[in-house]
Amino acid sequence: MFLSDMVGALKRRWYLVVAGAAVTALVILPAVRTQDRFLASEVLMIQPPVSQYAPNPVTGLYPSIAITAAAVANRLNTADAREMFLAKGVTGTYRFEPRNTGTRQQPRYVIGSMSISNVSTDKEGGLRALKILRATFESELDAMQDEWNVKKDLRITVAPLVPPTSTLLTHSAVRSLMGVALLGMLGTAAVTLWTDEAITQRRRRSTGPLSTIDSPKWTDHLVRSAQ
Repeated sequence: MFLSDMVGALKRRWYLVVAGAAVTALVILPAVRTQDRFLASEVLMIQPPVSQYAPNPVTGLYPSIAITAAAVANRLNTADAREMFLAKGVTGTYRFEPRNTGTRQQPRYVIGSMSISNVSTDKEGGLRALKILRATFESELDAMQDEWNVKKDLRITVAPLVPPTSTLLTHSAVRSLMGVALLGMLGTAAVTLWTDEAITQRRRRSTGPLSTIDSPKWTDHLVRSAQ
């Protein structure tokens, strides 16, 4: 389709262009007035039990410990867990993400750590939600070990690796305005061109091919010219 054809289609379906512009204008206002959001996060170290043979818990870390923590994280990232956290007062978006501290030469979980984050519109509320998330993670880890009858002195525990912090996520009204306007223009153009093509094809099918009755009747004999 050439540029002239696109312009012609937009002119023919001008009402769709007007509707798309109206919808875009309605979406721009809430996008520009988006509230500030805060990212509350902390990192926990998943550590094995301390014993006389391994007094430093960091020296006794194995990938299986990190995998155990990842299993708990998967359970807490489900839809049922979100409803549970919502009932406990956790607002916004949260996430449990296992962190891989391996290298390219040794791509595995060397030190089992868990990143817990929560994005909300309230700084203090995000930090409170972070405490609930951490407490729930610890209780789920204990419940898993209770299920397997792990002794108290042989249990996996957690320790703070990065303390809880809250960071403001910057929001640019100009970028939001430009982004919504661009998406609105592209979406309106796509819908308009598709609709114009669909209507054109429908009209062609409704008219149908010419029948033999509609074909012209030649009455004059064809005369071959002498060479």
